Amino acid sequence: MRSFKIFVDFDKEEAWLNQKAAQGQGLVSTAFGYEFTPIIPGSAVIRIDYRDSMKPADYADYLAMFADAGWQHVGGSRWSGGQYFATATRDARADIFSDPASKAQRYRRAMAVSFALLLPFFVISLALLVQGALAITPDQIYLTPGLWQMQGAQFWRAFLFETPFALMRLSGPIILIGACVLLGSTLLYQWALYRRAVRVAAS
Repeated sequence: MRSFKIFVDFDKEEAWLNQKAAQGQGLVSTAFGYEFTPIIPGSAVIRIDYRDSMKPADYADYLAMFADAGWQHVGGSRWSGGQYFATATRDARADIFSDPASKAQRYRRAMAVSFALLLPFFVISLALLVQGALAITPDQIYLTPGLWQMQGAQFWRAFLFETPFALMRLSGPIILIGACVLLGSTLLYQWALYRRAVRVAAS
């Protein structure tokens, strides 16, 4: 069975995966969505870590450390960031983190990746905005000479012919602005989750 969902909140993602495990669906892969296999209901606990890309040797040591502690790696790669571990225990309190403070750091690591992705989109968008290249007025995406002075059937023929090309010209600014908004929103949400986790660790 395979499911497709998107999470930013690791705690909510863990809760969902552990609810699946309690229903008898154990996580076995995250390569293309979440892939589950039948297990004895409640016989596994899933935990999530987040790591930046690692060298092969460092990644092997990282997985070996968890394996030695009884945690099986069931999802993620050395490039993927999210790392998913399962242990065959009915103790819902079992965790891969030694304390709440270290658990909070996974949000900080995720924030660093989001910022690294956001920065080039933001710089490019700002540069194009300063140059006026992000303008999306009709005159700048419909380039047929004299289009807006045409009338009747002549106008509609030229307008409909030009529209697919105008949409292609418009797609670049939309993608850039959309990426900035999406990554910026994700970064702010991760910051809020990180602050929440820090408050829990301090309490």
